[in-house]
Amino acid sequence: MKEQLVLIDADYTLKDNRGVVRLYCKNQKGKTVLVLDENFKPYFYVIPKEKKADELKKKIEPLETKNIETKILSVDVVEKIWENKKMKLIKVTIDNPRRIPDARDLIKDWKEVEETYEYDIPFAKRYIIDKQIEPMNWIEVSGEETKEKNGFEVDSVFQATSVKSLDLKKTVEFRVLAFDTEWVEEEKESKLIMLSLAANDGYKKVLTFQHWEKKPTYVEVVKDEKKIIERFVEIIKEKDPDFIVGYNSDGFDFPMLKDRATKLKVSLKVGRDNAPIFVVRRGRISSAKSKGRIHIDLFDFISHILAPSMRSEVLTLDEVAQELLGVGKKEMKYKDIIEIWRKKQQLERLAEYSMWDSELTLRLAEHVLPQVFALSKLSGQLPFDAARYTYSQLVEGFLMKKAFAHDVLIPNRPKTEDVELRREEPAYKGAIVIEPKKGIHSDILVFDFRSLYPTIIVTHNIDPWTFNFKPCKKKDEVPESKWYFCADSKGFIPKHLQELIERRKGIKSEMKKLKEGSEEFKLLDNEQYALKILANATYGYLGYFASRWFCRECASAAASWGRYYIMKVVEEAKKYGFQIIYGDTDSLFVKINEKISKGNHDE
Repeated sequence: MKEQLVLIDADYTLKDNRGVVRLYCKNQKGKTVLVLDENFKPYFYVIPKEKKADELKKKIEPLETKNIETKILSVDVVEKIWENKKMKLIKVTIDNPRRIPDARDLIKDWKEVEETYEYDIPFAKRYIIDKQIEPMNWIEVSGEETKEKNGFEVDSVFQATSVKSLDLKKTVEFRVLAFDTEWVEEEKESKLIMLSLAANDGYKKVLTFQHWEKKPTYVEVVKDEKKIIERFVEIIKEKDPDFIVGYNSDGFDFPMLKDRATKLKVSLKVGRDNAPIFVVRRGRISSAKSKGRIHIDLFDFISHILAPSMRSEVLTLDEVAQELLGVGKKEMKYKDIIEIWRKKQQLERLAEYSMWDSELTLRLAEHVLPQVFALSKLSGQLPFDAARYTYSQLVEGFLMKKAFAHDVLIPNRPKTEDVELRREEPAYKGAIVIEPKKGIHSDILVFDFRSLYPTIIVTHNIDPWTFNFKPCKKKDEVPESKWYFCADSKGFIPKHLQELIERRKGIKSEMKKLKEGSEEFKLLDNEQYALKILANATYGYLGYFASRWFCRECASAAASWGRYYIMKVVEEAKKYGFQIIYGDTDSLFVKINEKISKGNHDE
């Protein structure tokens, strides 16, 4: 039996100390399917000292691992690319994914061991990388449907014998539920007075425990604050959303609800596994997570990814919605909320205010989620993570996916002390900024480099493993330094960055053939935007202290070439008599001199 599904979430559990990957999916009919795969095994790599591969293999095979509750399933000598060279290393496969760090600790200090790698990749993420499947994209699952759901809130459960990626253009409609909460301070504690919900099927609801005459039909009055939370959970189960969205719900709504639910002895069981919502760290933020039903905080994505290209510096729901949707929140100050609730007057105004916040969040989700999904596919990160990761984390996800596909060993995540040492290094010289000339100027020409830094990285083969590489026949020397990048063969990062650039160019060309605003146009537009984000973020990633492919010299060299090219344009502009008005990073503003503006173009 085969099934075509879209992957939206993944995790794993243990069965008899063996990892079972769980894939939360949707089929084209909109049904939810849980896929269980018991066939994938966890592993890590060991680089042996020179000529010690066979000796090390024989030493690892009989290793006693009972104390760490796992078994060594296989020890194999394999080939991977490391520092642009093919090398032999040992692949150690065990049965319990939670014991990878422990198994690695048993052998990391042996005299035959040079280094250990890929022991710090979470098991579900390891599965997605190795299968080369894309979250929010199609997979083909072979296996059998099982009758046991084991408490999971899904339409069916599938026991997989194989899972593979599919390249399909079919679409699936996802159920999205937005929510917002209103609180007041009473008796020195915050109390929940209203909770609103809006779904993409037209459903709308405000829950409160205060009754009034002629209340709107979407208002449901319940017994008390505890019942609001219980009813919230009931509605989630009734509406069965794939995505639960909020605005600053990681930083406010869910933490407040979680604390209040604990005090009132209510369980926030909103996941498909019927377990309470829990908190995980994602980058610099704590995030509320539920399995199978993905919580997306739109504020996280907007502040990390969209904010640099937005006019607004204040990322409130009102300001963001005004800029992205052309409509904002209803006006109401916190003191007005307190006054309305205390006096129990104009409660319909408060209900309208609360309801509109959820409707606005839903509209924002409809605008933003396609961009999250496009980045999820491209970077190989689950939408829960893609919505919260920074530029560099998304680039790293993409590079890890490409590394496996091309037999490249993935560098380890740097230790805390390594990150601190990197931070202490002196800052390298960045982009050039030419001070603007005072005054009001007219007849201005703007020279702008398209994708300056990505193009520099590709053109000059900037890569941690091509930096000062020896032996080298063809050296690309860095301006203002004694460094070079070896151009004998394409580096790992330039190679895949070039793929991003070329793919985006192709998509932009396809978009010209389509009607703007059509569904196909929108899909391609989101894909080209995701490609643009990753391509432009690669330069910053090379200098990001916590990156696996960190290379300060690479980032410095890219900036050096950037300065070199912008100054070349300055020289050419001056040669033709242009006056330089202003320059910054990848663009130059010049003034057409009087001689040219009068039509003398001989120069």
